[in-house]
Amino acid sequence: MNTFSSFISEKFDNLKAVITARLEREAGAEDKHGYRMLTEHLELKNAGRIVIFSVITFLLGVLEIVLGNHSAIGITGAVIIMISSAVMCWLCGRSVFSRSHDSKLLNMFIYIYWVLFTLSEILLSVSEHTAGKLPYSFIIFLAAAIAVPVVKIYESAFFAGVTLICLITYGVGTAADAIYYIGSAAFVLAYIWVAAVIRSFYTTEWLSDRQLEHTEERCSQIAHKDSLTGLLNKAGLSEKFTELSSGGRKESICVVLIDIDNFRAYNHLYGYDKSDECLCRISNCIKIVSKSYTELISRLGGDEFVLVFENTNEVEAVKVAEQLRQSIETMAQPFGKGVVTVSMGVSGTAELKSRNTYSDLLNEADSQLMLAKKSGRNCIGFGGRPFIRDGRADPNAI
Repeated sequence: MNTFSSFISEKFDNLKAVITARLEREAGAEDKHGYRMLTEHLELKNAGRIVIFSVITFLLGVLEIVLGNHSAIGITGAVIIMISSAVMCWLCGRSVFSRSHDSKLLNMFIYIYWVLFTLSEILLSVSEHTAGKLPYSFIIFLAAAIAVPVVKIYESAFFAGVTLICLITYGVGTAADAIYYIGSAAFVLAYIWVAAVIRSFYTTEWLSDRQLEHTEERCSQIAHKDSLTGLLNKAGLSEKFTELSSGGRKESICVVLIDIDNFRAYNHLYGYDKSDECLCRISNCIKIVSKSYTELISRLGGDEFVLVFENTNEVEAVKVAEQLRQSIETMAQPFGKGVVTVSMGVSGTAELKSRNTYSDLLNEADSQLMLAKKSGRNCIGFGGRPFIRDGRADPNAI
């Protein structure tokens, strides 16, 4: 018995969630920006469905004039529905195809349209009933409504309400029996249910797509960023260069290669955890010093980092590199009896035509880095000679 009660309770909760648009409200509570995007998505879908519905009602209005009994009441109803459907199709069509519309005007006219639709159906039904015919046009219109329901919760409830009024009015006027009213109520409930299910489908589909986009974006970030420092990794930097070289812009670049001096010995002396902390401090220092000059900062792996300057000549790159070298030394990260220092190699400047340009400049920077290391470390290699802190070569005097 408890199992059956739980089953019924679960189904009732699902039904309530669908009809009351709980998915949308939960999405709004978690992500307000996403909720606005979801609302716009549902409005666009809603407008598209109204376009389809208004085209059907316009054509049925034309058929009523051509094939109807041509009474004044019937023609009036057909004309009303044709004009209102044409205006509605135009307004919603602008929303769907041009994505530009007056939201207040559109929403106001949508409700007016449902009232005009109901009025025209009453007139058509009266006309056909007066002629002793089955109100076939009204049945067709109701079939169109249930086949292409609107999905906005308030609109579907409003349309269901005015349709129910129309059905009750017709029933009272024709002295319909109880079965007619039961059928009318069943139709209205079915309409609300179908509209709610379709809205729930659109919402679920959109939320699933958004979650997939977030997952793909997160996977891309993981694949293109260094997990320890948060800087770009080799793959991420390679992608950036693909974007730059394929963008059609004439970018000139200069590469600075950074290597932490004797980091293998630091690792043996302090262990992996302290080494990771050191790498993070160095990477943060690099980001802070170079943020005004470039965003292309990458950890190549181990204790090597690379900076790529766009539209900056090598002289300016050397000056920034010296500022960075001094900042890291001033940071005074303990290393034995001294502090952690870095050596750097600066390439020349070249126009970025493909990723091969970057590879060539990186190899040049690596050669200059080797020169800096052979010159005693804690200095910058550029142009075949080292710039050393003790005054033998001053980057500001280049």
